[in-house]
Amino acid sequence: MAESDKFDVAAIRSALDKENGPWEASENALTRMSRSQRATLLGVPLPSPEEQAELTARGAKIRAAVAGAEARDATALPAQFNLNDRGGVSYVSGVRNQLNCGSCVAFGSVAVLEGTARYTRGTPSLDVDLSEAHLFYGWGSTVGVNCNTGWMPLPALTFATNRGVTYESEWAYSAGNSNGGSLPSTWEQHRAKATATADVTNNVLAIKNHLTSYGPVTGCFVVYTDFFSYHSGVYQHVTGVQEGGHCVAIVGYDDALGAWIVKNSWGTSWGMAGFGYIKYGEVWIDSWSNVGVTGVYLRTWTAGKKVIGAYATGHDRNGWVYVQDNGWLRVGGLTGTAHIAMFSDLLTAKEKSAYINAFSDDGVVTQTYTY
Repeated sequence: MAESDKFDVAAIRSALDKENGPWEASENALTRMSRSQRATLLGVPLPSPEEQAELTARGAKIRAAVAGAEARDATALPAQFNLNDRGGVSYVSGVRNQLNCGSCVAFGSVAVLEGTARYTRGTPSLDVDLSEAHLFYGWGSTVGVNCNTGWMPLPALTFATNRGVTYESEWAYSAGNSNGGSLPSTWEQHRAKATATADVTNNVLAIKNHLTSYGPVTGCFVVYTDFFSYHSGVYQHVTGVQEGGHCVAIVGYDDALGAWIVKNSWGTSWGMAGFGYIKYGEVWIDSWSNVGVTGVYLRTWTAGKKVIGAYATGHDRNGWVYVQDNGWLRVGGLTGTAHIAMFSDLLTAKEKSAYINAFSDDGVVTQTYTY
């Protein structure tokens, strides 16, 4: 790496000290890259100068509203909410690494889908690991998206709503799809599909309401040089130039800190094991592109799991089972006889602590095998 291309963490720390240290900078995998390598991670095209001025003005209004205590309805919203820590459990999927490809929108969008699927079901251990490769290299390529062009969350999540996204096991991610992955013909047997998108851009209350009601939202923002070295604290731009646009998943907020809680897709060496705080109204995080979904249909096989619980009511065909890592699923069956037979098999599996393979379609078990 050329001397002029080295990342100067010491200079950023010095600038932070002059601002009374709002956050901490540290070396990480990003600061050890060349500038051109870091640029490959920024997959949201920056808007025109006129649009940038409007986004900056929006951010200033948000900061003023927060200062005036207008960003929280105290009768309805908690002062702090974190999907990554709800009473000691997390509804957020693990931190991933987009590698040297501008696919951050796919990672932020998939984090929205996975988090919403878990949170709306009340099942933090829900077995849902979706394919960023399908969303980005599959659907994205149909509209000219690639590692160099980047994308935006609303069209990405619209594909997830109208067409669906398969599981990581069906199409594993690699930078630039270098592993030669492709969509198998059976992908729709392993599919997540959003019920509807919700655009809550430039509305702090709407973002918070969505987080507490449904799950994560995307957060697009402008990246300045100093952001690559973020380690902890509440990020705000202190020094450096614009490097490009980026997308993360907003997974919570903290009014005491005046910040959003975000999950990044640059691996765990960045930030606090891949998570961080970004100040309200800063770097367009809450004024550019904040999109969530209101629910997620899941269709997949739940292989090698145990039945943990079961119950039935007096209503016709109303048996339910709690399947390990999948939560409560309603037992299907086109007839009462078929329903009873399937429910009986699942009860037996529960009593014997046997493993099952079950095919569920939007929460309804339609096929089972016990072994």
